Amino acid sequence: KQNVSRFEMKGDSLILSSEKIILEIPTQRETCCHSGGHLEFGPNGDLYISTGDNTSSKESDGFTPIDERPGRAPFDAQKSSGNTHDLRGKILRIHPEPDGTYTIPDGNLFPKDGSQGKPEIYVMGTRNAFRFTVDDRNGFVYWGDVGPDGGITNERGPESHDEFNQARKPGNYGWPYFVADNKAYADFDFATNKVGPKFNPDEPENTSPNNTGSKILPPAQKPMIWYPYGESKE
Repeated sequence: KQNVSRFEMKGDSLILSSEKIILEIPTQRETCCHSGGHLEFGPNGDLYISTGDNTSSKESDGFTPIDERPGRAPFDAQKSSGNTHDLRGKILRIHPEPDGTYTIPDGNLFPKDGSQGKPEIYVMGTRNAFRFTVDDRNGFVYWGDVGPDGGITNERGPESHDEFNQARKPGNYGWPYFVADNKAYADFDFATNKVGPKFNPDEPENTSPNNTGSKILPPAQKPMIWYPYGESKE
């Protein structure tokens, strides 16, 4: 796990013994990657926290990692980015309180009671938003997302694209089902190599056995800018 903690400062020294853990984020370490994150304060003293999809990018032929075979959860981003009840593959928003706890600001992606998803989630569907910034004037959140390694488009889905994203409000930014302007991946069966139907950006469904959250996900939002490996036509 990774912890978001508070510490006391005395002069220029961080007092390690004063650590108070306010949020625990699960990780897997069976294989790499995408577990980095960033902290940024925004308007009203709200704290934003980014987390990667914590999923290996190495064994899906450059397409989306949605391997649902038994024992392959580290290779399935549906457990994290596409999971409404998991803190990974997200940008979280909480409000730290003076006593070391936190509250949930109004206007996150899911209700505060946790019935539809983790209430800390502001943005879901990111691959590895390890750096982001928050506009202090209006609260808009900006981040880049690097796509997978595929250099071609075929029946499994689009070639890789990188993105610059802008969230003016909470939303689902599509990974691992979509990339670029909601170019859809196919529901690929890693056990049989059978290519299924393309995912629907208006009503994404997460049917993975590694999903602990809702089956129906919020509609996918498009990035502000997207571009492929090769020359962009736009």
